[in-house]
Amino acid sequence: MAAAAPILLITGPEELLLHREAQRILARHREQAGGELDVAEVRGPELGEQGLPDLRTASLFGGQRAVVVREAQALPAAAARALAAELDGSPPEALVLLLATSLGRIQTLAKRIKDAGGRIDVAPPREYEEGKWRRLITDELARHERRIDDQGVEALLERAGTNVSAIAEKAAQVAAGAPAGTITAEHVEQLVVGHGSRGSFAVADAMCERQPQLALTRLRGVLADGDEPGMVLGEAAGAAAQLRPRRAHRRRAGAGRRRRRDERRRAAR
Repeated sequence: MAAAAPILLITGPEELLLHREAQRILARHREQAGGELDVAEVRGPELGEQGLPDLRTASLFGGQRAVVVREAQALPAAAARALAAELDGSPPEALVLLLATSLGRIQTLAKRIKDAGGRIDVAPPREYEEGKWRRLITDELARHERRIDDQGVEALLERAGTNVSAIAEKAAQVAAGAPAGTITAEHVEQLVVGHGSRGSFAVADAMCERQPQLALTRLRGVLADGDEPGMVLGEAAGAAAQLRPRRAHRRRAGAGRRRRRDERRRAAR
């Protein structure tokens, strides 16, 4: 539905993910156009002085055109109104992609685009969605035409944390430095230094898994990333609360086993 809209609005908090989504859309349109797509990039704040690019004239070379507007959240009011007007009547010749990290200044335009079926929301995984963070790592390495095994993904996630830009940066670093073949945890450990923040949930998970060294490592990453200590403490307290019933159950189970053992010994006398 979104692909048929004359103007697409790609919105979300992570600028890198907006660019990735725009690249996928452009690649699809380039393929549909037989490999020819004339792409122009502009910044939203600059459109106050320059005005909108011509969206109604076909490419000089006869191919399809696309205009990518970065920082569209800072579009001047006149440019936003002009884009909204493009939604009336026949669609523009050029595909228009607006990349916006927020919608405060362009809410009216955003609503028009959404009503036309052109809004695409792109959000990073939630802190606890580890499967999605792992897929993000494999996708980033695939962009560099590299593969990575499961242990390598875990090692890279420990070093980059749940930070989209850090994952992209460290994935590029590993892709450039690792030898040919599948990237492993050993390659990551050799090439990437430091520990990223995987969030307070990951600290609590390590505590529940009874891995104190891993919990401390993750805690250092969380605090270095500037997470609120109170939030981390709350998650840690929750993890400890989960551990206490397990310990009590094991103590009761152990006492029961000792009692039965003593009874068997007395019966054997």
